[in-house]
Amino acid sequence: MRIRPRFKLWFVGEDGELVFGLGTMRLLVEIERLGSVSAAARELRMSYRYALERITVVEKRLGRSLVERTRGGKEGGGAKLTAFGYELLEDYRGMEGSLNQLTKWYIDLSD
Repeated sequence: MRIRPRFKLWFVGEDGELVFGLGTMRLLVEIERLGSVSAAARELRMSYRYALERITVVEKRLGRSLVERTRGGKEGGGAKLTAFGYELLEDYRGMEGSLNQLTKWYIDLSD
């Protein structure tokens, strides 16, 4: 039987409480791509309310904004990542990329 490493990456606070993981990362990616929390939620098949709740929880735990939201109306609403939101997203992607490289190295080594 061959075994392969798998991992799940998430960021936790000093108290060990989950702050940011794959689900929130995917939500931020879609907000960045689509420019809307509601469109991102639809794309990920989650409710708008749940998406907003996830963002709010992470922002409270970090004490910083991830997403800048504008209300709808005639001009329409929208959302974009803050500079900190982009930074957190890139940190996550970078660490995930490093772990993927380590996994690939291990698989290549064991072949």
